[in-house]
Amino acid sequence: MNAIKFQAAQARRFVKPAAKFAAVPLTFLGASAANAADWSTVTGGLDFSGEITGVIAVVGVLAGFYVVRKGARLLLSMIK
Repeated sequence: MNAIKFQAAQARRFVKPAAKFAAVPLTFLGASAANAADWSTVTGGLDFSGEITGVIAVVGVLAGFYVVRKGARLLLSMIK
């Protein structure tokens, strides 16, 4: 590692996280609704209601499984 890279690495340690992300609000101003494309004519005929219901059902089953598993572990640890 040369001296310039070493000095840059040392300087990066003291940069506050807020200073690293100071440009983020400016990007929100640049990405306003006026610059966005209108895709409603392309996506208007798509209906994902059945798929969304299926995904929510799978997530509900997985969440229920993990809650039951956590409860079983808690009960088994109480028995020990």
